Amino acid sequence: MDLTGRRVLITGGSSGIGLASAKAMLAKGARVVITGRRADALAEAVDDLARPDCDISGVAADVGTSEGRMTTIEGALAKLGGLDILVNNAGVVRAGRLEQVAESDIRTMVEVDLLAPILLTRAALPALRQGGNSLIVHVSSGIGLIGTPFYTTYSAVKAGLAHFGEALRRELLGEGIHVLTA
Repeated sequence: MDLTGRRVLITGGSSGIGLASAKAMLAKGARVVITGRRADALAEAVDDLARPDCDISGVAADVGTSEGRMTTIEGALAKLGGLDILVNNAGVVRAGRLEQVAESDIRTMVEVDLLAPILLTRAALPALRQGGNSLIVHVSSGIGLIGTPFYTTYSAVKAGLAHFGEALRRELLGEGIHVLTA
């Protein structure tokens, strides 16, 4: 896929896989908005990615909340003028024996790793349809394929994300929106 001028939103883009994805897409000529919940880390990432020939900006928001998801989509659309590629990368992992993982941590993993990609994708679909030949990428994990002890909730939400991506790929077949789960 030629990324020149393509408008890309990457959640969780201030570090790790998201930051590396932003760097790679910018190198291919994409226009990129990255998001993250920590404004300072996000600003640092945008500064690190900034080059004279790159179009990079950030939106500080927590995709684990309704307000954060709205801020993410609205901010990206305002900065990019549309959307061609959505990368659902933001994620949270808490390891430990299930009965020792706090309920709040379990809820956070479900909210950020599964619910946020579903709801962000739903919100982004109209813009992705307008772009034509669009792409949705869900960043899952091998742990979602093979359940791993001490990562039970994380395994479950990543498996859910992978199955969501597969179902959505089939649902959108022929509509010009491709779905990839990595």
